[in-house]
Amino acid sequence: MKIGTQTGFTLIEIMVALAIITITLGAIIENTTASNSNVQYLRDKTIAGWVAMNQISLVRAKRQWSAASTKKGSVEMAGREWSWVLKIQNTDDANVRRLDIAVYSDEDDRQSLATMTGFLGRL
Repeated sequence: MKIGTQTGFTLIEIMVALAIITITLGAIIENTTASNSNVQYLRDKTIAGWVAMNQISLVRAKRQWSAASTKKGSVEMAGREWSWVLKIQNTDDANVRRLDIAVYSDEDDRQSLATMTGFLGRL
């Protein structure tokens, strides 16, 4: 009577395969997490840029001549509150003011997400 040989994977081969799968899945999860974080950061920077543009447009639309000063405020956009700081500065031309605005998220007021510069002319 001939005894047949059995074929299959050894325990060591299975353990190596599982280790490779684990390392691969770990890298995929890490990459996905980093991509998600980047998407959120870029979304916040884009919205902060819109807030900055809107605030400069509001100052221009009011057509009020303003002395050099600093103004602070907050506005809601995209379901969140955004803080902004507007610095109105004199320029070499007495009929032009420089508008520098920085926009911050509520969670982190130390670093601005967007900055923008505009100019306001006396009419």
